[in-house]
Amino acid sequence: MNQYLKESPMLDFSNPSIQKLIEVKRWKEQDKFDRLRSIYNFVRDDVEFGYNADDNIPASKVLKDGYGQCNTKGTLFMALLRACEIPCRVHGFTIDKQLQKGAMSGFIYKNAPRNILHSWVEVFF
Repeated sequence: MNQYLKESPMLDFSNPSIQKLIEVKRWKEQDKFDRLRSIYNFVRDDVEFGYNADDNIPASKVLKDGYGQCNTKGTLFMALLRACEIPCRVHGFTIDKQLQKGAMSGFIYKNAPRNILHSWVEVFF
């Protein structure tokens, strides 16, 4: 299970901004279930929906941006979970861009690749 708790360049949970957030929210003081729920709710509710400059940005950049979509919000979610000792990993697949119609502006939609990566986080609880 240790492999699902490791830090990586994208899951940069030792970054001071991530550590400060965890401290301010006092997530490590909560039991495991409440910790998981609180982190999930934070990423879902407090990180707005939007497209970052790239999907391959570290969690600290997603936090700094204050917005993300499934892939980048997932990166932040995983980093926060792992920092709070909740093992997790990512899953993904590609979806046809037609499923994103309406979520993207006309210019972005027109120039998006036909297949778009979608990901989600699996938590070991």
